[in-house]
Amino acid sequence: MKALQAFAGALAAAFCCAAAAQTKWDMPTPYPATNFHTENIAEFAADIEKATGGKLKITVHSAASLFKAPEIKRAVQGGQAQIGEILISGYSNEDPIFGIDSVPFLATSYADAAKLWKASHKALDERFAKQGLVILYSVPWPPQGIYSSKPLASIADMKGLKMRTYNPYTSRIAELAGAQTGDHPRWQSWRRRSPPARSTPTSPRARLATTPRRGKW
Repeated sequence: MKALQAFAGALAAAFCCAAAAQTKWDMPTPYPATNFHTENIAEFAADIEKATGGKLKITVHSAASLFKAPEIKRAVQGGQAQIGEILISGYSNEDPIFGIDSVPFLATSYADAAKLWKASHKALDERFAKQGLVILYSVPWPPQGIYSSKPLASIADMKGLKMRTYNPYTSRIAELAGAQTGDHPRWQSWRRRSPPARSTPTSPRARLATTPRRGKW
């Protein structure tokens, strides 16, 4: 509810400047239109347009068609896009709190993810506020694990495997396990690309929609 209230306040300020004219926003997202996160965003955009009587129209740019995944946050901060969806743990190299949901076994279910969000969202709100951004909502991924083309009976079995990673935390896990890292193609902001992975790590993740806190929208 607090996130929705903050969003409504920002809209009111924008409409004061835009009068009765329709305001148009671009919303870049990193995943295809058929991904459930993007489907949520499409519904969110439709609800906003309906709730504002057509005064605010959000155009969703899926599949990294407007900005690549690591570029979205900076694009919103710089005013190149008014709103965007990000994978928060992708920015844990900026602040460790951004990677809290990537700690293995910390949250292994939707219920756990909800508890973790309740415990951490205030700190996250404060960190994003310092960067001129406001969180509108968060959506968890299902609990995830490591997928491999061969059985893994112990950590030692991961040594030398090519492991695709998507954030600094999973890169660190690969390093500790002795695996060779290769970034997920949508998240290539921490190291050079490696050959395609034979094992893919995943962990509980939260997605955020963000907008600038600044007055000019």
